[in-house]
Amino acid sequence: MTYPLGWSIIPNMLIRRERWPGGYHSRGSALVYPGQKVQADQIIMRLEMTEGTSPGVHASQQALESRARQRSRIILSGISGRVVEITPRGGVVIESRAAIIQGTIGAGNQVAGKLTFWNSSYDQPFGARPSTTAFGGAAPQAISTPTILIVPGPLNFAMLRQAMNMGVAGVVASSISSRDLESFLGINLISLISSRDIERANESLPPITLLFTEGLGTVAMPPPTVNLLSQYQGSMALLSGLTFIRQSIYPELIISLPGHEFRPDWQFTKPDPILRVGAQVRICSGSYEGAIGEIIYLYIYKQTFASGIKARAARVRLEDGSTIVVPLFLLERIG
Repeated sequence: MTYPLGWSIIPNMLIRRERWPGGYHSRGSALVYPGQKVQADQIIMRLEMTEGTSPGVHASQQALESRARQRSRIILSGISGRVVEITPRGGVVIESRAAIIQGTIGAGNQVAGKLTFWNSSYDQPFGARPSTTAFGGAAPQAISTPTILIVPGPLNFAMLRQAMNMGVAGVVASSISSRDLESFLGINLISLISSRDIERANESLPPITLLFTEGLGTVAMPPPTVNLLSQYQGSMALLSGLTFIRQSIYPELIISLPGHEFRPDWQFTKPDPILRVGAQVRICSGSYEGAIGEIIYLYIYKQTFASGIKARAARVRLEDGSTIVVPLFLLERIG
């Protein structure tokens, strides 16, 4: 796939994002002002949510019903930085120096939470035992602090149900089967990601935001992604699961960099998507799907593969030292 920012993982970048938790029947009241510096765990907005009124009811009665059904909640920033704008709907645009992980597919509106790894080994599937929580506790219980759960392996339907019942705000995992994801969301994936109205399509989804780094299937999370997430375990982050193919909108996890990680001469990463010798790449399909390596040679002429396909190709040195020839269309640059 082609990532909007160039790579699936960007360790440091200057970005601007609107903090908006979504909702058609919502309006934000900003509690900050342009130019103000904010922290990731700071309250920056009050969101007023009003359910729709019944058709055929007198306007004055509708107003009374609307006020009766109005609810509000406070919204955390999720990222640290400088407020640059308040949007007409009450959203807060923040400029931040951040690390970014872009997903292949996801679902759900923006949520803020503390990054928390699932404390179990890979051979013990999360959710396999009803008496065990994702955090190593004795029994499932509600989560009081907004939490984004990190699961380096594949998810399934039971795991998602358990995470939602625990009150987890979001989940970042490697992959999931299309059947399990559609069963959990209660919607056809093609209809969701190709919808003309992305916010309305996400309104009816379960109250948990999802991001899958590798997409559909059973592929594990690559070591570079796990290492970056491990580095920021316990930090507040902003997660969006919105996936809108028509406008190249993909899910992303944004983690603001601590102040001590940059200097006055700080140089931000400028992702280069071009496949060239020396580039770090990931194989995105086939028998080596998910494998990471380095391009050591680019063939000038098309190569013929066992399947009979002729295509431009590269010789890639994998992490175990072995080399393979891979069609360029199966490679995505990650560094």
